This record gives sequence, C-alpha cells and structure tokens, in this order.
Amino acid sequence: MVDLQLKRLKDPIFWEKAWREDREKSFFRRGRKTLKDTVNFWNKRADNFQKNVMGKKGDKRVSRVLSWLEKQGVELAGKRVLDIGAGPGAFTLAIAQRCREVVALEPAGAMVEYLNSEIKNNGLENVRVIQEAWEEVELDKEGLAGAFDLVFASMSPGINNLETIEKAFVCSKEYFYYSSFAGKRESDMLKKLWPLLYGEDLPPWPSQAIFLLNLLYTLEQQLTFEVWEERSKMELLPDAALDLLLEELQIYGKEPPYPREKLHDFVQANAVNGLLHQENVTRLGQILVKI
Repeated sequence: MVDLQLKRLKDPIFWEKAWREDREKSFFRRGRKTLKDTVNFWNKRADNFQKNVMGKKGDKRVSRVLSWLEKQGVELAGKRVLDIGAGPGAFTLAIAQRCREVVALEPAGAMVEYLNSEIKNNGLENVRVIQEAWEEVELDKEGLAGAFDLVFASMSPGINNLETIEKAFVCSKEYFYYSSFAGKRESDMLKKLWPLLYGEDLPPWPSQAIFLLNLLYTLEQQLTFEVWEERSKMELLPDAALDLLLEELQIYGKEPPYPREKLHDFVQANAVNGLLHQENVTRLGQILVKI
C-alpha cells in the first residue's frame, strides 16, 4: 500500500488530477464553469483590478519578482519574453523596459484596453498584444513556438493543467516562470463579516502553487521555488470600505444582490473614529524552471 501511494506521488497525472479536483470544488468555479465565464469575470473586475495591481502595492510586488529572477541568473537585456495573462500590464510594462521585446497575451478585452493605454502612455514600442486565451492561442499561427527566452505567467488562470504547462515549455528556449497563491489570502474584516452574512467560516483560499510545484517535480524539471507573505493595512472611509467588501464578495463567487443593509451596519459597527481598519495577508509562491 505504501509503495502504491509513493508511486502515485511520483506520477504527474496524479498531481494534475489533484489540481483539477481542487479547482473544481473551489469557490473560484462558482459562475466560472467555462473559459468564456472566466473571461467575463475578469472583464467585470478590470476596473478595480487595474487600480490594485498598478499602484504602489503592485509596483512593490513587480520589483520583488524581477529582483528574485535576477538573483536566479535571469537576464532580461536583449531577450524576448512572453507574458501569459498580462492583465492591465503591471509586469508587461516593467519587463518591456528591461528587454528587447514582450508579447503580452490577455483574453479579457477590458484588460487589453488598459494595457494598450499604458503602452501608449509609456511610449513603449517593443510590446505586442495578443487578445486571446492561452488555452486557445495557436502557437505556430502567432509565431510563438520556440520564440522566447522567458515565458512568464504571474497569477495566470491560463496555466491550469499539464497541457498548458507543456505549451509554455514549447515557447521557451531558456526559462519558465510561474507565480500563484500559496495557501492564504485573508482580510481580517472579511473573515469577521462572512459568518454574519452566510453562517459559516470564510472558505479557505486555494493553494494553487503546491500542485504545479509537485507536478513539475514529478516531470524532473530543474527548478527553484520560493514562498513569501505580503501584509498590508488600510484605513478606509465607510463608502470605500463598503466598495472593497463588495468586491471581495464578488471574488469569492458571491453574485448580486448583496445584503447592503447588513454590510452598511457592519462597516458602521467596526469603524473607529469614522474609519474602518483592515489588515490583509497574502501568501504567494513563485517557481522558476530552467528549460
């Protein structure tokens, strides 16, 4: 029995299946059963997402990731990079200022609008944007196969199984980078609010990085892995606090109508001197594979 269990743990199909099953039962799948559903979700979130990842908090994460890559020996000068799931362009823009060319792949039209605007505002001429999902893009048609020194996927839903990983490997001549959540993403206020609204504890955040890490390990890939934790504190006026809590409920798969009266009462009851104090903790993992 022990030998059989060990054999399974060394099988990439075991980890791919575990990853799929964890994703299927996750709140991430509520209202997002198809690729079209996922794209629609990100189109709806584009406004708030852009504000979060393009500000000081986003800049700090970008700087940390690029510094880590540099320490691992990844040199961007003169290189070509593929950014899978580029979003509004937090990493695309930073990488483009350091390398020869970036191809940014992003399926959500609302995200692409922000990305194109930022490319224009920054006067960048070395960025090509492809508005397609990673699962559907044709590598030969777009000239992506074997064309990049680094394939980069930060928090990208497009990397979700063995096929999408191998597709990334086909495009890279040297490195593949992936980052995602590593087991924790909590807001102290949401953790307190959730039982009041739904009579249960806040659902645990999916730990996606662990599945890909083990899958790559079983594929005998040469890799480096790191986990880190981000903490932030905010002081919010009641209206801003209410908007943030509504966004969090949407992220957790709760659709309108929302119990606005209960939310308003919660914000008022927990505000101190007219401000709601909120602390966020996020645990992240990043993996670098040398192809």
